[in-house]
Amino acid sequence: MNTRKLFLVGCIAAFTSLHAQDKDKMKKMPVFFGCEQFSDNTDLKKCFNANIGTAIQHEIDFFSNIADYLHIGDTEAKLKFTISTEGKFINAGVDGINPIFNSFVWSSLVMVQNKMDELKLKIQPGINQKNQPMDIALSIPVKFKSEYSQQVYDQFPVDERVLFTIDFENEIIEIRMDKNNMLRTVGNNGEREFYLGKYSNLFELATVEPYATKINESYQSTYTFITKGKIQDKEYTIRMKNFFSNKPDDEVLIEVIREENNSWAEYFAYKTKEEFNQSKFAKLTYR
Repeated sequence: MNTRKLFLVGCIAAFTSLHAQDKDKMKKMPVFFGCEQFSDNTDLKKCFNANIGTAIQHEIDFFSNIADYLHIGDTEAKLKFTISTEGKFINAGVDGINPIFNSFVWSSLVMVQNKMDELKLKIQPGINQKNQPMDIALSIPVKFKSEYSQQVYDQFPVDERVLFTIDFENEIIEIRMDKNNMLRTVGNNGEREFYLGKYSNLFELATVEPYATKINESYQSTYTFITKGKIQDKEYTIRMKNFFSNKPDDEVLIEVIREENNSWAEYFAYKTKEEFNQSKFAKLTYR
C-alpha cells in the first residue's frame, strides 16, 4: 500500500491523562526511561508523552501498510494502561469503534513491553504522598488518518470478502471480513462449505489453532495466499506481498498471477485496494 497516503497521528503529540483518583494521591509522575534528568511533574509528563508516543508509533507504523486492504478509513481509539509499582505496563485496554484498529493499538503496547523486558528497561513507578511506589492509571488517544473516505469502503458490493486463505491438504479455510469488520472462518472440503467461527480481530484469531500456526508461518513468508478463481475459463491466483511484514518501508502489493505450462502467463500488481477494486479480479474475493 502507498504509505504516503496513510499515516498515523496522535501518538507523538498526544498527552497522557491521569485518572482523577491517582492525581490526588500522586506526588511524582512515573519516569519513562530517557526522562531521568527531570524532576518536575510537568517536565516529566512532557517527556513521558514524547517517549511513549515515539515507542508506540514505531510499533504501530506498519498498520498504515495494510489499513487500505482492511478497508479502514479514519478512526481513533483511547489506549488505557497502568504503570505498576514494578515499572511495567499492566491492565492494558483500548476503547474505540474499530475492533481491527483497537487490536493493533493494544498489540503496540505489548510489543513495547516485550522490548523493554529484552533490554531490561523499566519505568520508574509513580510516587505517592508517603514517598512510596504506587500504580498509576493513564490513557492516551491514538488517531489514524486515511486519505481515503470511509464512503469508499462502505460501498463494498457484497456482505463479505476473503482476506486470506489457509490451504490444507484436504480442505481450505477462508478468513472473511464483513462490513462491520468482523472476521468469519469458513471451511471448504471441495464438496461443501461449513462455518467454523467468528472473531473480532486478527489477534484474537491468531491465538486459536490451526490459525495460529498458519499465521505464524505467514509472518515468516513474503507472500500470503488470498484466493483463486476463474475468469473466462482462466484460473488466477491472488496473493498479498508483505501483508504481515512489520517493516513500514516494505511495499505491500496485491498480486494476481496466471500460470501456464509452469510459468507466469499473466501478472498484475496493485498498490492499493482501491486500484484492485477497479480491476476485474476483485469479484474473485467476493462472497
